[in-house]
Amino acid sequence: MSGLGVNRDYLKKRNRGLALKLVATKQCTSRIELSKEMGLTKTAISAIVGELIDRKYLVETEKEITKDQGRNPVGLEIAAASPRYAGVLIQRGYAEAILCDLSLKSFKYEKVEREWQSEQELMSTVTRLLDHMLENEENVAGIGVSSIGPVDVKAGIIKNPGYFNGIKNVEITAPLRERFSLPVYFDHDNQSAAMAEQLFGNGHGYQDILLVGIGRGVGCGIILGGKRCHSKFGYPPEIGHMSINNCGNTCICGNVGCLETYIASNVIEEKVRLATGKQMNYRDFCQREEEPEIRKIMEEMVWNLSSAIVSLVNILNFQIVLLGMDSVYWPERYVRMLEEIINERKFIRNEGTRTLVRKVAFLERTPVLGAACNALNKTFDGDLLN
Repeated sequence: MSGLGVNRDYLKKRNRGLALKLVATKQCTSRIELSKEMGLTKTAISAIVGELIDRKYLVETEKEITKDQGRNPVGLEIAAASPRYAGVLIQRGYAEAILCDLSLKSFKYEKVEREWQSEQELMSTVTRLLDHMLENEENVAGIGVSSIGPVDVKAGIIKNPGYFNGIKNVEITAPLRERFSLPVYFDHDNQSAAMAEQLFGNGHGYQDILLVGIGRGVGCGIILGGKRCHSKFGYPPEIGHMSINNCGNTCICGNVGCLETYIASNVIEEKVRLATGKQMNYRDFCQREEEPEIRKIMEEMVWNLSSAIVSLVNILNFQIVLLGMDSVYWPERYVRMLEEIINERKFIRNEGTRTLVRKVAFLERTPVLGAACNALNKTFDGDLLN
């Protein structure tokens, strides 16, 4: 990553944002480290850091003293007075909100569980959650929103999700911007989660990431070359409607053999019920995977998921696959099993090209933290620096 910074006046915002990103994500903790990582002179770094300190984005700290050090080394970290960022997650059956700083430290969190009956009910809840996050906060830089898909990221609209009680074409960005007089940034829930993991979680240090979120729907987030993948039309990628069997199950989308019809949470819960005669939620049956009937269902689920992932890995050569949403409850043996199958079946199997599989670091809260990252990452880009 050496040489990312460019020492030119018209790129000051970018360099300041990059410096903040490196400190916030703990990739750099001193001026010397920033200078090496950004490829800028010590003088240039001192000017950038001095400005960020003056604007209360950064503070200096004393590092731990060692015997070989003649004086206390000076470190850098995100200031307590730095801006905060609100994030809202919209899901089937619930909404969550969180307030974070640039290092993703959380200050407030709230969740409302409800089966949405109308757009008005949904947006009223979202607005109320944001009211609670922003109450008594004088330095909020922006709002991030993440949602189930399909979504139009450019237009800031939730299009027409399945199993959403007919709610569709919900405008998100414009009404929230008008209501709160703050910048609002919107993306798909799994794309947002992938960003949070790349910046702060188990995707940190990787440039090519696939995140798979398993719930009532099955979605994905894709990061290539360090950037989230969006089409020209503003639509994020979808893995749940990738067909793994052209003679398979009919999907709500009209396609056949969609991955979602084989591994969605409600599908697996029903398979468990039929096999055991017991009604269990996803988390419960994952904790009972030693039972033969449940183990068989979960192993079949892993094989079905691997079919889709192997195809995507063959096309895009991901370094790491992250498992989110309900799959954070998987016993580790199934995470390892999925990794082994992917690496046995993918096309490129040269030494050093192993595809890793891990759960997301932030578990259930990854998507809502991703929502906040939709906003705070704009500061890292230099766009929201005051």
